[in-house]
Amino acid sequence: MPRRTLLPLLVAILLALAAPPAAVAQDQAPAQQPAPQSVQGIAAVVNDDIVSTQELRDRLALTLLFSNLPADLETQQRVAPQVLRRVIDEQLQLQEARRRNIRVSPQEINGALANAAAANNMTVDQLAAFLTDQGIDPQALRDQFEAQLTWVRVVRDAFAESVVVTDQQVGLALAASQQSGQVELLLSEIVLPVYDPARADEVLAEAEELRTAIRQGGDFAAIAQQVSASASGPEGGDLGWVRVESVQAALRPLLSGLGAGQMSDPIATPAGVQFFLVRDRRITTGAVPPDVRQLAQLLFPLPPNATEAATADVLARARAAAEQIETCADVERRARQLDLPNSGNIGWLRAAELPADMAQTFATLPVGTISRPVRSVNGVHLLMACKDGASAEDEARRAMLRRTLEEEQIQRLAARYLRDLRQEAFIDVRIGN
Repeated sequence: MPRRTLLPLLVAILLALAAPPAAVAQDQAPAQQPAPQSVQGIAAVVNDDIVSTQELRDRLALTLLFSNLPADLETQQRVAPQVLRRVIDEQLQLQEARRRNIRVSPQEINGALANAAAANNMTVDQLAAFLTDQGIDPQALRDQFEAQLTWVRVVRDAFAESVVVTDQQVGLALAASQQSGQVELLLSEIVLPVYDPARADEVLAEAEELRTAIRQGGDFAAIAQQVSASASGPEGGDLGWVRVESVQAALRPLLSGLGAGQMSDPIATPAGVQFFLVRDRRITTGAVPPDVRQLAQLLFPLPPNATEAATADVLARARAAAEQIETCADVERRARQLDLPNSGNIGWLRAAELPADMAQTFATLPVGTISRPVRSVNGVHLLMACKDGASAEDEARRAMLRRTLEEEQIQRLAARYLRDLRQEAFIDVRIGN
């Protein structure tokens, strides 16, 4: 039986860590802070790898920085146990990736960093400089994105071929979706893992501490990105619109009475300790949302740091391709001819599922019209809406329900996969040693 211990974080280690910075302020320059001193020591051992106290310090600082949380000792005590658990999980995920010989490319990590920088109205270099000014090693953010992207690749490799959604399942989901008058909640979640069932009450108490931090001004989505153990964590815990009747029976009493802006009580589930934020509430009409469309695209890859000359060349290629496109079939044909990855018919999407720089173009584009070139962190896109939900309601509904059911299966399998890795792991927290 592998030895697994997860001790509560000690106040002593928090006092030993340099104080994390205040949250990012958009209207003022960051305060200059001294460079961090090296903190020697092991925070945790995870199988054959270690988590250093320096790594923990940087991740705790990142969490407070981007979650709009104060950097006082009380808040550190509330957040640090979850941050450590998240870093331990990432070590397990990276170890499994190495076992499967799975890697993500530097370009993919650079793209994730570019998205994070753009969300804060910065370039990648400006974001790195800002973190350095705040006493945080920028590598900490890069390591976090590497772990997230790698785990997505591991899960895809493990389960892509085993997920099967039958027409009967889609039919049952379709019948339920067409019922009007049902309560739907726009939900977000935070899931805290429970390494030792005997310590479940401790994790429940820690979840309550996190709720308190959020009520005092913390950003739920940012905190979820940093500490949540669920598949929705990298998306800020976003679960989308969920029918109350579709959630597991144990959660319905917890959620049914909540209104927009309210958080649920924490609850222990097979996934860990969960609590939820209701971002909005509505009564269904049975209609397909108006922004649902079928997307086709040509994506001309271009790194975020491309030179002006390289960018101009790709834009010229995109404009030349656009002149030869009149239909979605033309998009698919040109994708094959030009050997462009991630191009062709993408399927049915809501505009809100796309990056902000593409969503507005896609939402307003007339069906069957090729867009102007749209730049993103991944390259230059040509977009075309092949159909809209109003004109192809049944097809749109079935396609989106099938995708939702597939994603739910993958998330359940991924959560079980990670639980198994935890159960088999040697995890020893050594804070204070």
